[in-house]
Amino acid sequence: MNTLLPFIVLIERRALRRGMALAMSLLFLVAALCSGMAQAQSAGGSKVAADLAAMIAAPTTPVISWAKDVNGIRYVKALVISSNTTDPDLVSLRAAVMSAGGSVYMNYVSVRALSVMLPVNQVYNLAARSDVQGISPNRLTARTASLLELATGTTTQRTGSGTTWTGLDGSGVGIAVLDSGIAANHLNFVGANGSTSRVLKAVDFQKAGDATLVGAKDWTTGVDASAALYPGSKTMANYEAKINASGLDRTDYYGHGSHVASISAGRGGYQATDSTGIAPRANLYDVKVLDGQGFGQLSDVLAAIDWVIYHAKEYNIRVMNLSLAADSTETYLTDPLCRAVRSAAAAGITVVVAAGNFGQATNGAERFGTISAPGNDPSVITVGSANIKGTAARSDDTVNFFSSRGPTRSSYVDTSGVRRIDNLLKPDLVAPGNKLVGAAATGKDA
Repeated sequence: MNTLLPFIVLIERRALRRGMALAMSLLFLVAALCSGMAQAQSAGGSKVAADLAAMIAAPTTPVISWAKDVNGIRYVKALVISSNTTDPDLVSLRAAVMSAGGSVYMNYVSVRALSVMLPVNQVYNLAARSDVQGISPNRLTARTASLLELATGTTTQRTGSGTTWTGLDGSGVGIAVLDSGIAANHLNFVGANGSTSRVLKAVDFQKAGDATLVGAKDWTTGVDASAALYPGSKTMANYEAKINASGLDRTDYYGHGSHVASISAGRGGYQATDSTGIAPRANLYDVKVLDGQGFGQLSDVLAAIDWVIYHAKEYNIRVMNLSLAADSTETYLTDPLCRAVRSAAAAGITVVVAAGNFGQATNGAERFGTISAPGNDPSVITVGSANIKGTAARSDDTVNFFSSRGPTRSSYVDTSGVRRIDNLLKPDLVAPGNKLVGAAATGKDA
């Protein structure tokens, strides 16, 4: 099993240094190595994810974001998925984590799970509990990175002409963009009055899934911050106040979120090259989960999905966009991020996810089976990238070489030790995905 560790470490190091493309190519090599691992995460076998199991078995602690030695003891940050359907507060499971010398940071709504820190020598003991369905590491997440109106046929679905924004233009609909932020003062995001921003609220979930947001020192034991986090509680009010970023300096240092938001709901008719997006009257909700380099952590994305579900009816959030991916080694049936987006879809939210940019090998060959989580979940609309060749006609469109291709290769190992591949047909569709003009976060009208 230790042969898996160098690849896990390399994935995170390459992701942090050079982006996700090469890292994801290594991920699928990891998946292949997992096929014969009896202790890999599975629906019927061991309940510990393959990448977590490999880290536990390593002779020394690898340099990855979710594992660390503290006072000579190896700890891991993980998501503990519960099968308990009668105790929404997971009181017994939280107590077990605390008794094992760990900490509990968050109890999620979108998926029945806890964000925890735990000594690695207690992971299998916790997994053996009947109320634990699986344990996954707090993996790295990262971004997957008009003519648009004509090419997509949007103008035919509106009354009036061109970009007059009447008819089916997103009026009154809220779109939550889980990304690196939105430059709210950009002209692309103003409303019909030409001055008020349609970015109605901004929340920042960076480090929401660990100790920082709850006021504890990171990588400390004996903390249970989830106990009083319920609607109407003082703890919930304090939590909402801490994540509220509206009115603050909301610079999108990476720029990815602003670009995605402008494609979704930008009003670019003031430019020589009209960059108007698909729903130019929709309201936007800036849900920051990625940092200035385009990276985040799984626990923060789960907390953000919780927030969207919790406020969906209040703000009429009908669409949630995640142009990000996690390097999961698990089947969509048990992967925490896939389970969270399924909950959002079940709550009536249309979840749109990028397929990923991992469809081309370094030698230029097409790479199949490269859809990442949560794009591998059947409940979401997974979108690949099309090259529209600079024309509005669809007859010359092709799929971009870099766009991730199916079928999905996420998997589990059954009780007989056989690897079962999900093998779902993804992406669901392709849309214009290169040479698009969108908002730049560095300027007001660029």
